[in-house]
Amino acid sequence: MPPKRAAAGPSSAPKKSPAAPAADGADSAASSASEPAIPRSKRWSPVSGSANADAHYKLKMQNPVTAYSFVCLCQPPFPNGEDSDEDEEEDDDEEDDDEEDREAEDGEDGAKKKRSVCDGGKTCLCDTPASEHPDHVWKMSAAGKLKFLIQRTHFALRDPDNFSMYTFNDHLGYGVLEMLQNLVLDYEEAAGNYKEQWAVCECLAFFLQTEGWCVTGIDDGDTVDATFELIGRLFMAMLAQLERQQLLSKDSEIKNLGLVMALFMAWARGARQYGLLEDEKEESLGPAKNKKKWQPSFFDNQILAYARKYEIDLVGPHDIDETVAEARGDVALPDPESSSTAKADPFGFAKALKKYKVEAGGISAFLSQNYSSNSPIGGDNLDITTWSSAARKSKCFDKKDPLSKAEIDALKQGMVLTLG
Repeated sequence: MPPKRAAAGPSSAPKKSPAAPAADGADSAASSASEPAIPRSKRWSPVSGSANADAHYKLKMQNPVTAYSFVCLCQPPFPNGEDSDEDEEEDDDEEDDDEEDREAEDGEDGAKKKRSVCDGGKTCLCDTPASEHPDHVWKMSAAGKLKFLIQRTHFALRDPDNFSMYTFNDHLGYGVLEMLQNLVLDYEEAAGNYKEQWAVCECLAFFLQTEGWCVTGIDDGDTVDATFELIGRLFMAMLAQLERQQLLSKDSEIKNLGLVMALFMAWARGARQYGLLEDEKEESLGPAKNKKKWQPSFFDNQILAYARKYEIDLVGPHDIDETVAEARGDVALPDPESSSTAKADPFGFAKALKKYKVEAGGISAFLSQNYSSNSPIGGDNLDITTWSSAARKSKCFDKKDPLSKAEIDALKQGMVLTLG
């Protein structure tokens, strides 16, 4: 089954730390005289926690050598097999069970032995160079890891529970849709930089195994399905690009190639349990003259075909063997000759994105009452820090603005609001 998402936070407003940076404890995203100015995307509102988190990522990842080097994760940041307790229905119960599960009986005397836990790299493998542990499965580029961690900030900013507010039933789910759209735009804007595009793919692969599942609960299944199919095309476009650059191989410089491919396959399989990614339509694969077909909703078949063609080991998810068994690896792949140029788009990602922008543009803007006829996809309409004080007060349980003046001032200065 698709993994459960982590708890979004308590129902009452948690402590907010406006001066704290996003995710990894680094410095604020605010520019200073000693730091270069970070270009601000037009997606963001004038005052926006999302904008500040995005600037933080760009500031920290300016050095391509460190940004695109690979580091270890001591364990996956989501339940993965026997160590997860999928039968629990309440997050509080899960926390209690997790605490109990950290102790395992060792020996006939029933003595307890602590299971190793992540301590952020103090004693575990986290952040050690992947080159020092070539056989370790769980690894990400530094950029992919930070982008994934910053999604937790974006997620928290779109959760009304964190602000003691009620807005509408699916606010958080539509907020996740907005986040996924932003990641698609990140990929599009990184054209020409395959390493940054791969970082986006890493982030998507991990996010869709965690909080990303929240989007399946919204009342617009057609848009969710279209979004998932678009993300599948995005990843196939990435693999086609890597093939052009001869980077699809067991010994690729992309050290987590088999892991990310496997995570996308596992996600596609899980999505079908929600009735998504089941459209059996076919379309041309590459130029029509090649007479090749593929099914966009079953892109995991092409992932498996690429893995077999280049002998890439699919690793990571506990059920990868079952996932592979359910997929088809005997499907067509693009002809290298017709996909050899940078403009080649054998999986139709660019065309599908153009259509998606028209059909899905303005959804979050409409829900936040900021809609206009040319509202784009993505952005920060459902980030509660972008709302006016009056709008927040009207939806807050105590009719007071959940953000203090100090917090609002800090947001204006570029600080990243962390919740928890």
